[in-house]
Amino acid sequence: MALGADSSWTVEMQEGYDKWLSRVVARTIPDTLPPHDAQAEAKFTSSPSHCEVLQHALSSQTTTEQGAHLPPEIILQILSYLPRTRSSQATLHACALVSRSWYAASVPILYHSPFIIGKNFKLFVTTVCPSINAHVRRSQLADMVRRLDMGKLVHDGSKSLTARLLGRVKGGLEEFVAPQASFAVNCLAALSKCHNLRRLDLSLISESLALSNLFHSISPLFNLECLRFPRSSSYETSNSFFVPSWPPNLRELHIAGGLYNESILYFSTIPLTLTSLTIEHCPNLSRMFIDQLLRLVGNQLLYLKINYHMPNLGPKSLDHILPRLPRLQHLSLAIDYISDAFFAYIDSISPPHPLRSLELDSSTSNAGANIASDRLWFEVSEGGLRNLRRIRISKRLGWYDTKQGKADLIDLVEMLEALEREDEEAGRDNDGVEAAVVMFD
Repeated sequence: MALGADSSWTVEMQEGYDKWLSRVVARTIPDTLPPHDAQAEAKFTSSPSHCEVLQHALSSQTTTEQGAHLPPEIILQILSYLPRTRSSQATLHACALVSRSWYAASVPILYHSPFIIGKNFKLFVTTVCPSINAHVRRSQLADMVRRLDMGKLVHDGSKSLTARLLGRVKGGLEEFVAPQASFAVNCLAALSKCHNLRRLDLSLISESLALSNLFHSISPLFNLECLRFPRSSSYETSNSFFVPSWPPNLRELHIAGGLYNESILYFSTIPLTLTSLTIEHCPNLSRMFIDQLLRLVGNQLLYLKINYHMPNLGPKSLDHILPRLPRLQHLSLAIDYISDAFFAYIDSISPPHPLRSLELDSSTSNAGANIASDRLWFEVSEGGLRNLRRIRISKRLGWYDTKQGKADLIDLVEMLEALEREDEEAGRDNDGVEAAVVMFD
C-alpha cells in the first residue's frame, strides 16, 4: 500500500525531497511514447490547477532526463481510469516513481482522498504533519488533501494530534469525517479554520460535545453544505438563551444524539438554504420537537428521513406530516410511527402531492400488519400520491411474505411502469426517478 510504504514516506523525511527525487529520476527507464490518441485527448477534462502543476513539472525537467515524455493531458487521462479505492494507492505510488511528470500527476490524486487505517496512520501523519521538533520543512502535500476520512480509526492517535492534523490540511480540506475516540472540544478551534470545508461528519464521535461549542466552531464555515451531528451531542440548560449562528449555505442536516425538545431553540435561526433533513437515533425527542421543526423548515424541504430508535414517538406520531411538506420529493419513514391514518391525510391533498420517492422501513418484523398492502396502490392510482414513481419497502414489513401481499406489489409495479410510459409520451421529466418497487433488508 502506498501510504504504508517506507520507501515513499520516510525517505523524504531523511534525505529531503529534491535529493530523493533526483536519484529516482536518474535511474528511471525512459518512457515509451505510444501512438497519439486524438480521441482520448478530446475526451479528457481536468481541473486547470492540476494541469498547471503538471506543465510546470514538465518545463522544469532537466536535459539529463532522456526519452520522449507523454503530454500531461494523456497522463491524467490514463490515471483517470484508476478506481478510487484503497488498493489503488499502491498503483499511484508506483506511478509517482516513473518520472518527474508522472510524479506531478500522481501525487495530487494520491493525497486527494487518502484511505487511512490504523496500519498506515502514523506514516501519513509523519509525512503530512511532521513534529515541530523534527526540524523538517513543512510538507506541501498537506495542501493537496481534500477529503480526510478518519472514521476507521478508533484508538489511533490522540485528540491533540487530530487538532494539529486539521491545522495542517485546513487550506484545501473540503470533507472531514471525525474519528471516534480522538476528537474532542480541543479540536473545534482547528476545525473552525477549515474555511473550504463542504461536508462535515461528526456522527462517530464518542465524547459528548456541547451544542453551543459546536455552533461557535461551525459558524465561520460559509462553504459548509452538509452537517452530521455527533451522536453524543447534548443540550445545555444553562445556555437556554443561546442563539446559534448556522453556516449560511447549509443544505443537508443529519440530527442525532442526546437532544431534548427544548433544543428546538437552536433551530430557530436555521438557514433557508436547507433542503434535506434526517432525524434518527434521538431517544429524547417527541412529536412536539418534530412538529415545531417542520413548521420552521417544512416549506423548503425536498428530502426528509425520520428513522427508528426514537422511543418517545408513538405509532401515530407522523400520520399528519406529509401535508406540511408541500415541496417534498423524497420521503423515508419508519412505519413504527405511522398508521393507516397516514394515507387518510394524503387523501386530503389537492392537487396531488409532488412526492416522487417513498421509503418505508421498520425496526421490527411484521410491522406492516396494521397497514393494508394494497393501500399504496390506491393512493398512487386515485389518491394524493399520483406523482409517486419509486417505492422502497423493507422486508420486515412482511408484505412480501403473503400471497396477497405479493400480488398487490406486482400490481403496484405494473401501475408505476404504466404511469412512467404516460409521462414519456407526454414529455414530462422523470427528475431522475425511474419507476420501481424495491424490497430491501
